[in-house]
Amino acid sequence: DDAPDVEQGPWASLPDVLLEAVYSMVPIADRYAMSQVCRNWYRVFYSPQVWSVFVLDDRTMTRRKFNYYMGYQHLLDHYRTQICVHKIGRHIRHLLIPAMSNFFNLYEFMVIMAYFGERNNALGHLRRFDFTFGCHLLGSSDGQRPQDSVFGTGGKLLESLKRLMCCFTGLRHLALSDLLLEPHEAKFLLDDVVEICMTTLRTLRLINCSKEPYPFLHAGVFLNLTALYISPQHLDDDLVTLLSYTALRDLHLIQTTYTEMGLRVSPRVWRECRRAAPRLRVHLSVEGTVAKELIWQECAPVHSIIYKTPYNQVGPESALTAATYYPEDLRSYAFLGLPRFHMAKRFVDRPDSALLLMCRSCHRLETLVIRERISTATVLLLAYHGRSLRRFIVRGNAVMKKCDWPRNPDWSDEFFAWLRHTSQSYDAVCQEVSQMLGFPWAPLTDKQFKAIVMHGSGGKDFYPVSPQASMSEFRFQASEHRLSFSSSGSFSPI
Repeated sequence: DDAPDVEQGPWASLPDVLLEAVYSMVPIADRYAMSQVCRNWYRVFYSPQVWSVFVLDDRTMTRRKFNYYMGYQHLLDHYRTQICVHKIGRHIRHLLIPAMSNFFNLYEFMVIMAYFGERNNALGHLRRFDFTFGCHLLGSSDGQRPQDSVFGTGGKLLESLKRLMCCFTGLRHLALSDLLLEPHEAKFLLDDVVEICMTTLRTLRLINCSKEPYPFLHAGVFLNLTALYISPQHLDDDLVTLLSYTALRDLHLIQTTYTEMGLRVSPRVWRECRRAAPRLRVHLSVEGTVAKELIWQECAPVHSIIYKTPYNQVGPESALTAATYYPEDLRSYAFLGLPRFHMAKRFVDRPDSALLLMCRSCHRLETLVIRERISTATVLLLAYHGRSLRRFIVRGNAVMKKCDWPRNPDWSDEFFAWLRHTSQSYDAVCQEVSQMLGFPWAPLTDKQFKAIVMHGSGGKDFYPVSPQASMSEFRFQASEHRLSFSSSGSFSPI
């Protein structure tokens, strides 16, 4: 134990930058045990970079205490928490509080942090605060089958949250999710934040902060706000008018499992917003484990439509509405994640025709992500008509080798013959699509498709892997009647 660090192997001489990165990936409860490895690791344990991100959960700084009615409970250790906050509180830059089941620990922690922050502006260096209330509880009623309960915050817990947010004088990113407040409580939620962070806040996220539709006009007061993530139930005509005269560039309208009702802004207000803020981009998305349709905003400058739920399908309503409302604005149309519903095989029940209609109507479409079952002929037609596509992502396991499209009067005999001939070979389809899009293309495996995420505002980068990597890794299932010829060339329908 008393041996110098030079005799403990190369692990004891790791650079500080690498050790700080390792510490950031270790849970807070295990960092002290990691610091006991050697003197160098113990020294880096007190580095400010190690504690720049603080994540609170149900077991953070808790101790077990026996309860005669509920057994052992994990309660917040006030002494340990105060010592920890006193030592590392000034180093915290990102404070993340996910959904917790123990509301008493949550309340006590926010009170301790607020008391620490009120002394000499101790939390003035904090830049990001992310708070999600655990509004969903799975309980039992009289020993019967479990029942789901959804409830909102309020009372002392809301007071401690507002008191804590008063200490964030240098806040740049604020996220409040699933508070489900009553309208009279939501009215004063952001009063202190507006007073303190009117010019410093850059990103604001308000998701399901009220049970009923209630517009948060506070979001239109932040002068330097660049990105706003908000539920449709918090948006109205007045808020859109306020936002059009700010520095806002990306407005995300997000629907989740707890979004019951939403408001549609009048088309007249969206047209006025276009003239006042021509650089504003609106993004519509659905998240969660529900099958909800989007709340469409007519005449809005919608640049992306994203479905992050496994139960939504490409319905005629979604594709036709997108093609009708946003033909000149739409850039991205994507369904993320693997589907959890039955996919039909017949052409009349598949989304092939709806996807092609939307692709032909939206001339500026750059990103198209398809997870449902389509034919190889549809893949060829989408690539042919979607010449503006830069990211064309298809699940390989959902591509059927067939050409069941009816003859279109606008197609020439050569084009229809090329379509039927090429659609009988997976390799020929990949070659033709690569030639039409101008870059190597191949469908993705299910593992690669699950890894797709949306980076940045507007969905500019969807690829988890490069097209070349996907082309080399994906292989179609072997078939006894597979035709292994390649296409001899591309034909035009004219």
